[in-house]
Amino acid sequence: MSGVTGKSAVFFFSALALTCIAQKRWKKSKGSRHKRGDTDGNHDISQRGESLLTPTLPYIMDYLKCLQDHCDPYTNPRGHIPLCMSENKLIIELLGVRLLQIETASRSFSDSSVYCYNNTLGLPGPREALAYFLAKHFLFPERRDMTFGDSLSYIRPELVCYGAGASSLISHLALCLAERGDAVLIPAPYYAAFDVDLNIIAGCIAVPVYCSGDPSKGPSPRDLENAALEAEAKGMRVRMLLITNPSNPIGSIYTPQVMKAAINWARSRDMHTICDEIYALSTFDGQFESIIRTLNNELGDDVHHIWALSKDFGASGFRMGTLYTQNEKLLRSLANLNIFSGVSHPMQMIIAEIFLDDNWVYDFLYQAREKIRHSYELCTRMLDEMVIPFFPAKAGIFVYADFSSLLPEPTAEGEAKFASLLLDAARIIMTPGAAQHDQKPGMFRICYCFVSPELLLMAMQRLDNIIVKIRTRRIHWDDLTPESISDIIA
Repeated sequence: MSGVTGKSAVFFFSALALTCIAQKRWKKSKGSRHKRGDTDGNHDISQRGESLLTPTLPYIMDYLKCLQDHCDPYTNPRGHIPLCMSENKLIIELLGVRLLQIETASRSFSDSSVYCYNNTLGLPGPREALAYFLAKHFLFPERRDMTFGDSLSYIRPELVCYGAGASSLISHLALCLAERGDAVLIPAPYYAAFDVDLNIIAGCIAVPVYCSGDPSKGPSPRDLENAALEAEAKGMRVRMLLITNPSNPIGSIYTPQVMKAAINWARSRDMHTICDEIYALSTFDGQFESIIRTLNNELGDDVHHIWALSKDFGASGFRMGTLYTQNEKLLRSLANLNIFSGVSHPMQMIIAEIFLDDNWVYDFLYQAREKIRHSYELCTRMLDEMVIPFFPAKAGIFVYADFSSLLPEPTAEGEAKFASLLLDAARIIMTPGAAQHDQKPGMFRICYCFVSPELLLMAMQRLDNIIVKIRTRRIHWDDLTPESISDIIA
């Protein structure tokens, strides 16, 4: 018995000693890791995790700062006014009233299929509703009397699907259609988050296409070829073309001829084309033609149509994008990917009911376009009064303006300095051109639908005040500080 007790004691003290040694080694290794600079607590994530720490938008932190002190005309008139986020908040109430109908919610949850696993590309009914919606508003917008049955004979429901937003679907397309390191051509200036959408998972590289002529008219085949050759000279394989039409940030509508020429060029190089038409129904001055119609609904295996509810329906928070492709092999690949980014079944049922409510959709889109037009005219009228050039828009929920004459120097640094002054002194933020790969410093996107017309007017008055200060040169640029021009905000 005493022998056993002695052995137990030896074992206990040996284990204790080993534990102390292990703890010292762990503390030493922890300290060495901190000495290497891992003092932010992120040393426990992978290199891939580290790569995700960069903000998806370069101006997102300034935007979040604005939200912490959001302007209210009555309770916080000196607060911040963000004009950098492309959301249409003017139409949220219109959509909300329709969705709050008791029958809509009850129908969406009374079907047992919404509670169960199903095809990750979408439930059968909602996919049929999406096919109907695309046929009626994209393929044949003039045929308001088109029947449900006729629409499904044009666009097959099995060729459309839902995903958690347009960004998710574009990321998935890049993953399925290209290899890591491949180039994706995008006419510049373009949506700032495309760089991350294409790279963060798929590892593709966005390559700007700079137009030799007016960028609002879109790229020519020569422009595309020049960009492709430049990318190839850097060792990249050019695999895809991504075109947003109507364009973001310019708000122009590319003609069917421009779109068809771009697709023909891509086909001559055996490339895929993604047509992002997320602003297709937010037109207010000009006729938009979808690529589905331009190609006579013959997309082939290489043209892929993207749309979402985030812009035209003001529902970015729904995370609901749509894809129409005639590449069935691609859809089978997406069916596996979409397990991570599908749209919830109740939400599919709710939106399916909206897509099939013709009278409401037509009335909603009419009211939405009128609200967009009103804010656009308010914004551009004041830009004219400030003598600030801008691209006349025909669609979208923003205007692209040229503030280059106000910069302290015609560089990216000068643009950043002007943007900082706007944020600190005028408490407004617009989307800087550098974030959208514009070669000309001083270009800014003004998202006039993010705020009410009343707040938009206040923001434009602040902008006018700061422009007057800069132009009159009463204060040198180096002395322009929030303190020296504290009267910018009335």
